[in-house]
Amino acid sequence: MIIVYLSLAVIIGSLAYLGFAVFKTIKASKPAMDSLNETAQRMQVKADTIKTETDKLKDNQQEIMADIEDKKKAVNSAVFAVKQTPVMFKQLAKTKPAAALERRRKGRLWKMAHQNRA
Repeated sequence: MIIVYLSLAVIIGSLAYLGFAVFKTIKASKPAMDSLNETAQRMQVKADTIKTETDKLKDNQQEIMADIEDKKKAVNSAVFAVKQTPVMFKQLAKTKPAAALERRRKGRLWKMAHQNRA
């Protein structure tokens, strides 16, 4: 029976030592766990900051692209207008002033009138 009591004493002693070792390990690892938690929080704050900045950059990029598109349209319309200028001058050169046309008409009418008299 002594062996049973000694076995129980050894088991109780080992359980007590196990509890002591676990307590000591937890106490020793607590600063490391706190440090890891703080690091994780800092990393989360930095990740949130980066996400916010990324969103701002996307918004700025969209605004810049819209501005570039507007300016591109303005430049293209100005270039088109400049390209059409020679065509307009050619059309103006082909058209005759109204006064010259009126003189010709009057001249024809006068000739017709004088031919009818003769």
